[in-house]
Amino acid sequence: MKIKTKLNKTEAVDKNGTIWNKEKIQDLLNRNDEAVYRAMLRIYARQTTTEQAYQATTDWNSVGFTGVDGEIMSSFSEAYKKYGRLTVKQMAIARKKMKKYWSQLLDEMRRDNPQILKVQ
Repeated sequence: MKIKTKLNKTEAVDKNGTIWNKEKIQDLLNRNDEAVYRAMLRIYARQTTTEQAYQATTDWNSVGFTGVDGEIMSSFSEAYKKYGRLTVKQMAIARKKMKKYWSQLLDEMRRDNPQILKVQ
């Protein structure tokens, strides 16, 4: 078995040394509510303070929620922060929407866990 020494542009390594990619992130989001909550809050944290205050996407900076998702996902993030959960219907929507943010989640993982493995 060959040990990987470099990452592809679509991969990141977590603090445990697990290599993540689009498929693994989307699979985790499909089956794990806590992963959806963590991902949602990470992307929400990428919104500017103005966007968070207005619960909408106002800056086109390629981070945070898209313009289509800004309002609903910001409201879900705030609801989760307040109540510690989402309703079944909200979770179904959040789970579906969060899958498109896999690339930003990889960016967050790279930022949090700088590794010896570098992107090719």
